[in-house]
Amino acid sequence: MNLLPQVKNLEITGKKVEIKAIKPFEGAIDYRLYKQISALPISQDGLELSLEILDKTTEGYQLKITQDKVMIVADSTAGAFYALQTLKQCFKNENLQTLTITDYPDFSYRGVYHDVTRGKVPTVDTLKNFIDTLAYYKINSLQLYVEHTYEFEQVKDIKEEKGYLTALELQEIDQYCKDNFIEFIPSIATFGHMFEILQTPQFQHLRVLKDYKLGANEWKERMQHHTIDPTNPQSIEVVKSLVDQYYPNFTSEFFNICGDETFDLHGYVDKDGNAVNEKDLYVPFINKIIEHVKSRGKRVMMWADILLKYPETINLVPSDTMFLNWEYAPNPNELKVKTFKEFNRDQIVCPGTWSWNRLIENFDDGESNIKTLIEYGYKYGAKGVLNTNWGDWGNPCSIELALYGLTLGAEKSWSATTENNQDYYDRVNSVVYGSENAVSYIKRVSKLNGIADWVCFCEAYSNVKANNGQKIYTVSKEQLEQVQKEYLELNEQIQGDLALRNDVKNELLIALEGICVIAELSAKLGKIDLERLTDTNSWLDKYKKAWLNKNKPSELCRIVKMFEYVEAL
Repeated sequence: MNLLPQVKNLEITGKKVEIKAIKPFEGAIDYRLYKQISALPISQDGLELSLEILDKTTEGYQLKITQDKVMIVADSTAGAFYALQTLKQCFKNENLQTLTITDYPDFSYRGVYHDVTRGKVPTVDTLKNFIDTLAYYKINSLQLYVEHTYEFEQVKDIKEEKGYLTALELQEIDQYCKDNFIEFIPSIATFGHMFEILQTPQFQHLRVLKDYKLGANEWKERMQHHTIDPTNPQSIEVVKSLVDQYYPNFTSEFFNICGDETFDLHGYVDKDGNAVNEKDLYVPFINKIIEHVKSRGKRVMMWADILLKYPETINLVPSDTMFLNWEYAPNPNELKVKTFKEFNRDQIVCPGTWSWNRLIENFDDGESNIKTLIEYGYKYGAKGVLNTNWGDWGNPCSIELALYGLTLGAEKSWSATTENNQDYYDRVNSVVYGSENAVSYIKRVSKLNGIADWVCFCEAYSNVKANNGQKIYTVSKEQLEQVQKEYLELNEQIQGDLALRNDVKNELLIALEGICVIAELSAKLGKIDLERLTDTNSWLDKYKKAWLNKNKPSELCRIVKMFEYVEAL
């Protein structure tokens, strides 16, 4: 029986269920459950559905399927919703037999964090489809990472250029999340990662780096130099304004103020020439932000990286703060998770899909990171999991090609002890992709992406364009030829796989071809004689079409210009 996430207990009684449909349901129930029931196969000859909801706050359920009935007893309405997701998957199994499932989650908070700032701003329809996918795998929280991609007054002159979400769009998504038992939590940068706002003439004086000049590689620059000056009284007023413009679009009790990677505080020197320690700048300002957010009736979430550098500061922030403890190493540091347990502070562990900086997720490193960090969270009593899907360096990767990491996060959030073995891969192939070879394809294309590296190509382009004499990215001719060989083999295999779901197949083929394009253009940059198998402009047409089918134009033009520039050399 292929189910994802894996259920806690499954008893199969061995009698074949002939009809995988239910009779029309006429009970008086929550509209959200009725919507899910209506999405099931319906037949007058189908199984009779009975639904009982207990008065509990937990999300467990029991699902029993006989030859003529489906019986659900759930702890809560949310538990019934998750039972219906399991029932959907049961009906998709070819040889459904009578069974009893008893199930419940290991973590009450099971979230996904999706970057809509670094180049790609999804449409509302794309986000709704994403929410449907998250709900199907029993995720119950969503956050979108926003720096400037909202209609803030502070970015009114650049928002069209960069792309943005509107207040009405966020409110529509908030309602759609509620329809799917997902809490939509606001999240904006309020300390570090404020690059675009601090680049505008109106707010440049609030940068920590007063004399900062934009370097050749804007993708890299926006990741590094972006911290607002905590000593300037105007800074907190700007942050308060951002918060006040944003939070009314959400009904969640939480607000994520971020507060991570305040790089520019390192080596801070005050106006009198005195060095000031990072923690002495960080804690007072972050507490001002927390105080303001709490005054708006919200509970604060924040990234934990800066406080973990100085553990003695953890108890200097309010006791009801929820710490988001991120760590993206393939073998994450267990001590980071243990620290919050020792301080008796609430934490959510935050692994990552490793889809950033790439055309396809890094399968091996992402799998190891997600598995290990969630197991540490389970060991040390974390409140939940927030699986991050970042978009650094232009956000070239599609959601479809981050699905392995996203569904692994959902699996481990519900069933923390799941092992990444062949049985799990078989379940993923069946439930997520529809093809028994899908995981193998993703592994192989991921490894090719490690040779024809997106970041190295972006840096080479920036260096050539700036004519700054810095290193131009090259790899060996043998490696580039290996990419071409694998491209031809994989392209034929994926094209011929009729079982693979179409949206994943399309994105996988585009990413595979793009990796070969990067390899061949890298040969040009390195003056290596290499016969072309791909056409840059033909690939760009496919990439642009796929992007615009699901996203606003936002910063697509920057990616297109990069490839066109190198092609024209």
